[in-house]
Formats: sequence, C-alpha cells, structure tokens
Amino acid sequence: MSGQPANSLEDSFITVHEKTTSQTSFSTSTSSSFHQGYTHTHSSKEQVLDGKSSAALEAEKDDPTVPRRMKLSARRTDLLPTLQTRLSQASFPDQIEAAGWSYGTETNLLKSLTREWLHNYDWEKELNQLNQDYDHWTCRINGLDIHYVRHDPWADKVKDPVSGVETGEEGPWAGKTMVNEDGQIVMPLLLIHGWPGTWYEFGKAIQLLKRRGRFQIIVPSLPGFGWSQAPKEKKFGTKAMAKTLHELMQHLGYKYYLAQGGDWGAIISRTIATLYPDNCLAIHINMLPCLPPRPWSSPFQFIKAITGYALPSVVYKNNPREQASIAGLKLYAVEEGAYFFLQSTKPQTLGHALHDSPVGLLSWLTEKYLGWADLDPTQPETWPFSKTELLTQIMIYHATETITSSTRIYYETYHNKDVQWLLRRPVPASVPVGVGVWNKELFMVPKAWADDYMNIISWHEFPKGGHFAAFERPVEYEKEVTDYFTSEQVLDAFTAKRYGFKI
Repeated sequence: MSGQPANSLEDSFITVHEKTTSQTSFSTSTSSSFHQGYTHTHSSKEQVLDGKSSAALEAEKDDPTVPRRMKLSARRTDLLPTLQTRLSQASFPDQIEAAGWSYGTETNLLKSLTREWLHNYDWEKELNQLNQDYDHWTCRINGLDIHYVRHDPWADKVKDPVSGVETGEEGPWAGKTMVNEDGQIVMPLLLIHGWPGTWYEFGKAIQLLKRRGRFQIIVPSLPGFGWSQAPKEKKFGTKAMAKTLHELMQHLGYKYYLAQGGDWGAIISRTIATLYPDNCLAIHINMLPCLPPRPWSSPFQFIKAITGYALPSVVYKNNPREQASIAGLKLYAVEEGAYFFLQSTKPQTLGHALHDSPVGLLSWLTEKYLGWADLDPTQPETWPFSKTELLTQIMIYHATETITSSTRIYYETYHNKDVQWLLRRPVPASVPVGVGVWNKELFMVPKAWADDYMNIISWHEFPKGGHFAAFERPVEYEKEVTDYFTSEQVLDAFTAKRYGFKI
C-alpha cells in the first residue's frame, strides 16, 4: 500500500450535509399509503436534535427521503376473506396420469398446497413474525419509495428531541463504527434478491449474519417487488435498479459497501460493480451467465469454449462440473426458458391471470421454486424449506399485488438490452469477485469463461443447493458469504479504501 491516510475515518461515510445536498434531485411527493409505521428521530454528530425547532422536526418527519421505520401490511383490507373465497372455489384442470412434472406444476401437489394455504397457513401470524424478527425501513430513492430490511447496531441511537433520552433503537443513518466489540472490521453488505424471490429469501441467512457481527446489513425489496414502489415509467431495467440501490446505500451513509446476489440480484450486483467500482468494493454472486472468452484477449480459451459447448464430454472429460454447466445452459434454452421470453415480451397479459387468481399465482411460482431448487418435488418432507416458508414467498407477492410489476423487470431489461450491455463489459479488475457454484444452478458457465470478464478470487462448488441458495441452504450460504467478504484480500481492499490508501 502507498499514499497518505485521509484526514478522518469519517470520510468513509457520507455526512448529513452531503446527504441533504444530494436529496435535492429526489421527488418529494407523498409516500405511498401502504407504508405504515413511523419511528424516527435524526441524531448525528453533525446535527443536534435538541437545537431544532418543532417546525424543523415536523418538516423532517414529513420528508419522504428521510429513512423511517415501517410496518409490513397488506394493501387491501379485504385480502384474507377474498383469498379464502378464491381458494375454496378453485377448480383444477385434468392432467395426463404419467406426466409427473414434465408438463409443468403437477396438479395433485398444487391441490395439496392450495388446501394448505386455505386451512393451515396463517398470514397474520407470519406477517407479525416478519415485523417482529426484522427491522423494516423505507425512504424515497430515485423517485420511488424503497422498502428495505436493515441491521446496523452501530448506527446512531434514536434520541427523543425533548428529553434527550436515547431509546436504544437504531437511527436512520449509517453507524460510523469501523470495528465491532471484538476489534473485527465491520462492513456494509447489500443483499439483492431476484425473481421469483423477495427480501424474505434471505430471512434465515440474515439472522445468521446478525449473530456473526461483521456486517451492517441492507436487504431491499427491488422496485416493483413486495413493499417497494413500482416504477411508473418504461425503461426501468437492471441498470436503473443498480443505480437506485447504489443511491440507497449512498443516501443511508454507506459510502463503501459490498454486494451479494443470485438471479437478478447477481446481474444487479455485477452492474453495480461495473458502474460504481469506487464504492462497491467487492461482490459475491451465485448465478453466473457469461459469454465465452473474447478471442482477442483469450484466444485459446475462446476456441476451447466454442468446442466445449459442442462437445462437453470430450473437452471437459475430467471435469463433471463443467460438463454439467454446459448441459444446464442447453437445457435452459430448450426446456426452461419460455417463462423468460413470455415475461420479456407480454408481462401484462400474464399479469392479468396471476393477479386475479391466487391458485394461478401459486402454480406459476411453485413451479419455479420446486423446479429450480435442489429437491424432489414429490417428496415435500425432504424440501429444504417448509410449505409455510414457500407460501410466505407467494403471499408477499399476493398481499402487495406486485406479481405483474415484478415480471416487468424482464421486459424492461430485455428491451433496454441491459444484460447484453453487461455481458460485454468486464467487471473492473479492482473489484474482486467471489462465486458460489451450487449443485443445481440455472445459469453457470465454466470458470475459464468468467475469468476473462472478472477478477475471480474465490470459486467454491457445493454438492447440494439450487437456484435459491440463501433460501435453501442458509447455513452454507452464510458461511460462504462471510468467509469470502472477510478474506484477507477483500478486507485489505476495504480497509485501504476507508483509510484513504491506494493499493
């Protein structure tokens, strides 16, 4: 390392004054009515609440760009009675007796899950648990009200403006602590879900990461998913989502941060690293769509990749994992990818059916969860997640009425050519990349392909687990993420950036 340290460790965080200036470009229209619950008092080293007038406090309280606590709730008061009626009156199509899952969601299992939803699943109980177990926040970013789960025990404590007594709750802005109680480096970590995931996909992993005590955790709902506001304009694809999540981290005070994701979360993590390499200092992904190596930078690997795609059993004869990656890419193209093209071209048509029919929504999403996870759909007792956890994922879409807006990420990204843009651009070499290779991942390529586009410093293969790594294998997932982000190479880069050194 070389160079001189910055004047203050505070430089690794955005100050309140900087945030205030940056907020001028944000919309200040009224927050959505479904954002309920508010507990916020702004306390920081830069501003002292006791000196504020009541008018100033009220103005801040009504400012939608100021982070505030929220309580999760359904958008419709008649949600449960209407749902019960729809489920009880559901009808099902016939199916070919020996079809199994080859034609799509198997009808007998769908009937079983419908009965479970109708008779045994308690949404109010699960919703109360989500509000009790996680700290939910919202603020306006890039013109949208964004919901996020946050864990930052090192944030400024909330102070009552009259009594000056701290409540013990986290304040709305980032904590400035560099190390935890054991002297270990503390780092902001952005976890990004995909489709048909939600923030809840990380739920069990969040609890494990919290106990680890190494991360300030931010888990947003993507715009148009769950309790985050849906974009009202066209062209809000993965680049716009990356911009929004980056601005969220900057706005909250996390100037430097780490990012992790699967599915669209992997695409968005890579996009953030590509667009903002001075702030996003390392990423970890568990899905890896990638083009073959470029012929001008890796001619031998390019020839090997093209030949290997045609003859994987010959080129990769000593590497079953690489053979499986090629086989998976081919299978996706001919058997699994129809949903992608439907949602990329006609999401509104599909949305009318899924929005109106709870059983239709259950069928569409269950087929993805049970088809993409590493499990036997005919053996529910062996699933890595419970029926209740699966139904909670479904209910988040149903209760917030966001299935249609969630599928538009495909349309916007496809028509904006956001993924084509990303795949042709290497991740800056200054941003190290970790990859978790789970046994039944939808998109995975041979490591040599990815090496031409990113600086991969960690590549771990797992014998069990599928597309929803955090949801399916939370213990292994948490250890993988923690081990990578607390590795010497990542810690050195992160620490150097915070202290103002150059590596």
